[in-house]
Amino acid sequence: MFIAPVKGNQKSLSLLVHEVEASSEVDFHHFDSIKQSNDVIERHVFVYSNFIVPWNGVFISSIIRIDKSVNVGKWTTQYYISNDTGNGEYFLKKILQEWSVETMHFYKDCALYEDKCKVHKGAFALSILRSIVINILHLNQIKNIAGKIVDASYSLAEALSLVSMVKLKYGFI
Repeated sequence: MFIAPVKGNQKSLSLLVHEVEASSEVDFHHFDSIKQSNDVIERHVFVYSNFIVPWNGVFISSIIRIDKSVNVGKWTTQYYISNDTGNGEYFLKKILQEWSVETMHFYKDCALYEDKCKVHKGAFALSILRSIVINILHLNQIKNIAGKIVDASYSLAEALSLVSMVKLKYGFI
């Protein structure tokens, strides 16, 4: 099972997606609204799935269109293809799960330079420690992860205060 985004540089795939969308009825529609930090994010998910289209060696069973708005601002549209079928809620959940994993890897690489690390023994343990650091920063609602890591790396008191705040607020660690 795969779900893949249709990117701007994939002209033939984008054309295929738009052709199928224009000639198909919406099979599922799902609306989702969440409050994240100070933002309200709204998503309309449209699923087209009464077809099977071959494309570059795979069969596309569903096209997913997600219209997204932040704080009732400009709407953006993103398309996805999948060889699976499901409703809008199912696909949105899968897509958001993938993005949460990608976000964690982005922080690990950009803020903690995980890809540049030359350690081979104990690499898995270091990856877990990096995840703990990022989660502590998220629990403290730190917006600039890389900046806070630099600040805390020069101040033991700063680093310990972050851990203490998590312990006081959530009762663990």
